[in-house]
Amino acid sequence: MTSYLRSLMSELIKLRRQPLLLVHVLTPLAVMGIFLAYFAYAPFSPVSKVEGYLQAVALSFPMMVGIVCAISADQEAAAGQYQQLLTQPSRLIPLASKLTPLLLLGFGSTLLAAVGFGTGFLYMLNQSPYTLRFYMEAACILFGSSVFLYALHFFISLRFGKGASIGLGIFESLAAALLLTGLGDHNWIYIPCAWGGRMITIWMLYGDSTEIPAELLLRPGVFYCTVGTAAIMVLLGSWFWRWEGRKSFE
Repeated sequence: MTSYLRSLMSELIKLRRQPLLLVHVLTPLAVMGIFLAYFAYAPFSPVSKVEGYLQAVALSFPMMVGIVCAISADQEAAAGQYQQLLTQPSRLIPLASKLTPLLLLGFGSTLLAAVGFGTGFLYMLNQSPYTLRFYMEAACILFGSSVFLYALHFFISLRFGKGASIGLGIFESLAAALLLTGLGDHNWIYIPCAWGGRMITIWMLYGDSTEIPAELLLRPGVFYCTVGTAAIMVLLGSWFWRWEGRKSFE
């Protein structure tokens, strides 16, 4: 635990030299500002506005995760070809200390995007049909359904480079948008990039109701999301334990 805390503190200090913190703060502020300005005059119902905004946040998640994981991995490559990750006695400690700040920043950014929008929608536009608790719960759903993507993109960034991670993230965001339509009605539970958008939409329709139609596949979706996230974390740790660094020609 002591080694992990020391490694984590080192990673937090590194954030001062990286744009990660600014990306996680400025991006949600800019997005919610744009949406609030638009919704001040848009003729849609308040519920439709909230649903559209949260879906937009969910669709942007894969691309954002691809970018921040690429930045984090690229920093290690520039600092010495991943030697700080590979030379510690326990491989899992540096891996965990790299993922922890990314997850914390991701959760904070999601919370800022959801609660910040809710605050503006509630107190500035006086249109919100929901309380701030609703937006906090929405942030938890959006982030929890996207943890899988952090492990996936961190692996892609280490193994194949930042271009592959960012490219995959853009593709996933586009695919997630398509899977919100009828194309994803029976397939979204198997595709991680679609979990956030689908879950937040179903949750907005039914809330905590126990009478959610079975054809929406929410329970199987939650199961696949939970098991898939746990499985990819184990697989990432197993792979990283044997990884010897990315060769220059990879």
